[in-house]
Amino acid sequence: MNGNFIAVHFTVGAAQEFLSDLLMNELAAIGFDSFDANETGFSAFIPEHLFKEEIMQEQLAAYAADFEFTYTMQIIPYQNWNEVWESNFPPVIVSEQVYIFANFHPAEPQYPYQIKMHPKMAFGTGHHETTLQMAEQLLGLSVEGLSVLDMGCGTGVLAILANLKGAKSILAIDNDPIASNSATENFEINEVIGEVICGDAKDIKGLSFDLILANINRNILINDMAAYAASLVAGGTILFSGFYEEDLSFIKQAASENGLIYQMHSAKNNWVVAKFKKAI
Repeated sequence: MNGNFIAVHFTVGAAQEFLSDLLMNELAAIGFDSFDANETGFSAFIPEHLFKEEIMQEQLAAYAADFEFTYTMQIIPYQNWNEVWESNFPPVIVSEQVYIFANFHPAEPQYPYQIKMHPKMAFGTGHHETTLQMAEQLLGLSVEGLSVLDMGCGTGVLAILANLKGAKSILAIDNDPIASNSATENFEINEVIGEVICGDAKDIKGLSFDLILANINRNILINDMAAYAASLVAGGTILFSGFYEEDLSFIKQAASENGLIYQMHSAKNNWVVAKFKKAI
């Protein structure tokens, strides 16, 4: 087994930018563990020994029938992998307060919240609109002394930011073992005292939280809404993201049916973050 990687460079149609996120989700399910978005689409990376083009084509077949995209492939020798990441992982600055940087970037002490990441997936590091907007909303909340759940934690950025803002306890959950392992590693790098679980909403049964951060997708959010509501304390706050603006009405309906009161939302490139409170 060698240490080479396969890079698959996708180009998507100009009128269907959302397609990149859908394709990345599908590719993550078959072993792709790093992604780099760009103006024409994205690049996806996978260890060479795990890559089978026919499996990738089967995984994306439904999208190939309905959407326009093309791809090319290249082999990246192992010794160049760090160089590839360094050139494709710029630091992220959120509201001039949060500096999210890779372990190969220098620290920038002028920002009050420093989050060092070992980047494995671009989604979840602050580059994506959903993570960025969730971080912006989290900055505006008083988190000191609260118990926080980061549901669909990805690489753990939001949980780490909550810890930096003084959360009393942190639980981060993701159903993807690559993501949960990455979050665990990033907790250690940032000296977060908290727990990371590879699991889903079943793992929060019987637990309670003052603040829930749920950045997943529309269907899972709706399906698990009752679990979130049951675990949120009366008067507690929940932030939802991972869905498009046209899906907000469905999220509002499911939230209302479970005693969650809509507060506000914002959108960036059609991706939404919405804030709800649990009735007292």
